[in-house]
Amino acid sequence: MSEAKDKKAAQEYLNQANFWELDKTSSLNRSNKVAWSLAVFGLGLAAVCAWSVGQLAPLKTVEPYVIRVNETSGSVDIVTALKNGKTTYEMALNKYFIAKYIRAREGYSRQLAEEFYYTVGLLSGKDEKKRYFNWFNPKNSDSPLNIYDESEKVMIDIQSISPIGDKDNNIALVRYIKKVEHGNTPPTKTHWAATVRYSYTTAPTNERDREINPLGFQVVEYRNDPDTVGEISTPTITYKADKESMTPASNGGIFPQTRTNTDE
Repeated sequence: MSEAKDKKAAQEYLNQANFWELDKTSSLNRSNKVAWSLAVFGLGLAAVCAWSVGQLAPLKTVEPYVIRVNETSGSVDIVTALKNGKTTYEMALNKYFIAKYIRAREGYSRQLAEEFYYTVGLLSGKDEKKRYFNWFNPKNSDSPLNIYDESEKVMIDIQSISPIGDKDNNIALVRYIKKVEHGNTPPTKTHWAATVRYSYTTAPTNERDREINPLGFQVVEYRNDPDTVGEISTPTITYKADKESMTPASNGGIFPQTRTNTDE
């Protein structure tokens, strides 16, 4: 009887041990399946991420910027390449017209005086045009017609054109060098900073005017001051006695009273 009980107990022990072994093996197999599933899912996710980054790679570009610093005036200008972007082309157009305006308004030569006068009148708003015409009029002692003689020329070297504030403000700061040539003597150089507020209006209808200002660019406010950043040398201009008695010619083609078409 005792031997039968011992055999039964031994059998139960073997059955429990076998069940534990099977359960342990089954649990290990389930763990392996879960681990492999997670590994495959991770590899798949990594592959998808790698593919996504690969698709974004052509959209990523490196744009180098060249910063140019004027050694004399200290003005800073960023040199960039022109692209097929609306903002870039718009900025390029603005700078083109601003530079054209500054060269015509501040530059001078007796041979080009009429052309400069007409250009500034066409690129100026009503109030600014009136100010310029009054300044240029030979009745004004500060008019370039009274300051410079036939041989003297004023050359404008634009150093930088920088937008001020938000681009919708249409305000730019222009730093430039004015060189006054006095014949055989060395030119006199001065540094200037002009603040320009501009807008675009209806383009001119006259064919000649469209050649100068095809987009209706208008300077509505203009201020010109010595640039304190650079070294400013005071120009020495020789006034001749006959200049003091100079009077406008009766057919003065470049004076406001005869250029009525630019005052409109």
